[in-house]
This record gives sequence, C-alpha cells and structure tokens, in this order.
Amino acid sequence: MIVVTGASGTVGTHVVSQLAAAGFPVRALSRQPASAPALRGVEWVEADFEQPQSLARALQGATRLVLISPAHPRMRQHQVAAVDAAVAAGVRRVAKLSGLGAGPQAPIRLPREHFAIEQHIARSGIAHSFVRPNLFMQVLLGSADSIAGEGVFHAPAGEGAISFIDARDVAAVLVHEVLRDDVAPSVREITGPEALSYAQAAATLGGVLHKPVRFVNVEPAAAREGMLSAGMDAWLVEAFLELFEIYRAGHGAAVLDAAVEAALGRPAGTLAGFAADHVRAFRRSA
Repeated sequence: MIVVTGASGTVGTHVVSQLAAAGFPVRALSRQPASAPALRGVEWVEADFEQPQSLARALQGATRLVLISPAHPRMRQHQVAAVDAAVAAGVRRVAKLSGLGAGPQAPIRLPREHFAIEQHIARSGIAHSFVRPNLFMQVLLGSADSIAGEGVFHAPAGEGAISFIDARDVAAVLVHEVLRDDVAPSVREITGPEALSYAQAAATLGGVLHKPVRFVNVEPAAAREGMLSAGMDAWLVEAFLELFEIYRAGHGAAVLDAAVEAALGRPAGTLAGFAADHVRAFRRSA
C-alpha cells in the first residue's frame, strides 16, 4: 500500500492518478475526502497533520509514503509527524516533495524548512528520496481568469528568469522514486527545460493562445498589501515574497531538466506544451 499525503493538492492529485493508472493500491489522505474524485484502486481517507492519531490510522499497513504538504507556518511539525507515524507503521520508503536549493544555509525560509525535514527523515533510518523542484508552471493557472479576460497577469517577479517545471513531471519523478526497491538515498533537483522571465512566459502563453498576453510587474510592497487584503496568512505572504526576491535576483534560472529525463526516460515538459494542455483554462473567461 502506498500512502500519499497532500493528495488533493497541485502535485498530490497527479501522484495519486499516476499511481492508480499504473495499478498500484493507493491510500490518499485529505481533510475532505468526500470531495475527492473516485479512482479505481484509490482509497480516500480523512487525515489531519494536526491530529497524529489520524496519521497513525491512515498509515497502518502502508509500505511506502509520498510525503507532500502545503507551505505552512507548521510545515516542519506536520511533516515530522507524518514521518514518525510512517516509521512506527513500518513504512519502508519515503519520497518527499522538497524544494530546489534546500539546505541549512538557504537564504529564505522554505528551503531551510524543507532541509530540516529531510534531515529528520535521514535520521529516522527509513529509505528515502528527496525531490526538489523549481516553481510549478501551474502557478500561472492562478492568473487564468485575467489572462483569458484581459490578456494580462501580475507578479513581483521582475526580470528574473525561472526554470518553471510542470507539476505533472514532479509527480512522475515522485512516483518513480517511491517505487524504487533499493535502499540508497536519493536527491533529485529538477526543473523544466528552459529558464524564462515572466515576460517571456507571457510571450509563450500568447503564442499558444494566439492573442497578446502581457506581464505586469508588481512591487513587493503592493504585492504584500494585496495578498494580506485577500486574507492570505501573513507567514505565507512573507514566504512567497522571499521566494520571488530570490527569483528577481536571478537565482531561479538553473536548468536541471536532465534529472527529469534520467528518472522518466523522456524530456521534461515545456511551458508551451503546458499551455497547450490548458488552453481551455486560459480561455475560459474570453
């Protein structure tokens, strides 16, 4: 049995569907399993990172774990609780969704938190793989309405290039890693095949959609005010702004797509391919 946490999220949904399509039994954890899609071979189970007993029940009989959780002020505590439950349940291998640049000296909070979790997993003695992707292409779907309606999207990204990666590729690498039978640890830092600024990403989207698409840079202070006004958690807002400060400085441009091809035997998907697959989303308000 393969357990997937964060199973209803951006990456988790694809992990679950890919494992199910390959015929593996999956126990997918969610706080709202009743709203999850019915898939053959998938058992949706209610679990909450803040309730260790629910994690213990969900991991009973599991042999492998795909560990995913959203960015959160208590992300480290949440994932450590899941790892501890997995060790107690006798899980043999963990594949963790981490972040590019994870390390103790990372200049921003998210990769430092991911590294601390990685270290806890390593100390547990369980076989493990850490998958560290760059920014998901799916972040652009958050602007689908404005792209479709006005041909514009906004972000505090400046001119920094980012090697966006498709979350479907991230999921496929996690699936590859969790199914490994050896006990050797693995770290895969992965990106898409090209580094694009947000302006270049806009041009790529426009080419696929056959319409002008324009990127408008937003100053960090204005982005902060907008996100807080929209009700976003203050910790998450600052984590987001830290990440984009790194991107503006040019530190998101490394292209590490060879690691994707090594794992999957095929090239990583391009932004143009992603846009073509999501044309209906980007046109839905037009």
